[in-house]
Amino acid sequence: MRRLLCLLLCLLILLVWPGVASAADFKINISISRQDDGTTCGELLVNDRVVWRIAVLADGAKPATSGGASATTWIAPDIVNGMFVIKISSE
Repeated sequence: MRRLLCLLLCLLILLVWPGVASAADFKINISISRQDDGTTCGELLVNDRVVWRIAVLADGAKPATSGGASATTWIAPDIVNGMFVIKISSE
């Protein structure tokens, strides 16, 4: 337990002081954008590589083209038999 806490503290220190993180070639970016069709897209990048991409759709319709080579997790609300459901799919 102590080892885990020390590791988390060290990672937090790397994130708090960007100079130390830059010297270690460690960079984390989180971007969230809203598109014209109502879709909200978020990306987690570590060292300029996409680790996770998520798209929250305003309705149940998926876009015809994804526009990227990386895997995307799609979250879409829908109504099935009068019940509200949230569909989660990964491509």
